[in-house]
Amino acid sequence: MNTITTPRPMLRQRVQPYLLVVPFTAVITGWFNLSEAMPAPFAVVVGAAWGVLLGLLVGWMKRRTRWDSPMEDITVASGIVAVAFAACGGLAFLMAFDGALDAESLTGEALHALFMPAIPYYIVANGVLEMLIMPLMLYLGWRPGRRRILIVAAATIYFVMRVWTYLVFVPARLGWAEGEGATNALTPSERLQAAEDLMLNDPRWIVLLVILGLLLLAMQMPASKTTRVR
Repeated sequence: MNTITTPRPMLRQRVQPYLLVVPFTAVITGWFNLSEAMPAPFAVVVGAAWGVLLGLLVGWMKRRTRWDSPMEDITVASGIVAVAFAACGGLAFLMAFDGALDAESLTGEALHALFMPAIPYYIVANGVLEMLIMPLMLYLGWRPGRRRILIVAAATIYFVMRVWTYLVFVPARLGWAEGEGATNALTPSERLQAAEDLMLNDPRWIVLLVILGLLLLAMQMPASKTTRVR
């Protein structure tokens, strides 16, 4: 009779992804984002609640529908597109600025105008990854197997990278963006300072390519076939 022993492993299996997703959403969605609009403790609670809500939604879908396997594949595919979007955009951003800083007549105003469109670009790309794709990938793909290992590795690297971004890159770049820039051509020392402030040696596009590779490998593996209990 295995009816007594099976519920505990099943419960562990359902709870385990929450231990990764909820801290992820509490820190990234709550602390680093929502805290700008509300007190930090409340923002962290709201971010954690968002992670729990996503998990409950996925749990309901796994029990009541047959869409969990297709949704797992769709979420991984969406992750591939979004990460590629962010990585290619980041590389293009660095190349554009590196080239612009070599122009003899470049002004601070022109450099500022070149930088500003990158802000909404990254808000969209990373917002979708942070709030939906990474949490859903962990919930939907949480099952024994190599695909889960790849998904967890990709999500963990992404989480560390986003913490690094919010602590190091966001203050420097947004602080620089608050200025309007001079209308005179930049001097060599001002160009060096702009390159330093904008962190044009940013290696995160390489990290994103590593995440992209992990997700591409995960996409080659079959989605889960959940056995539903009626």
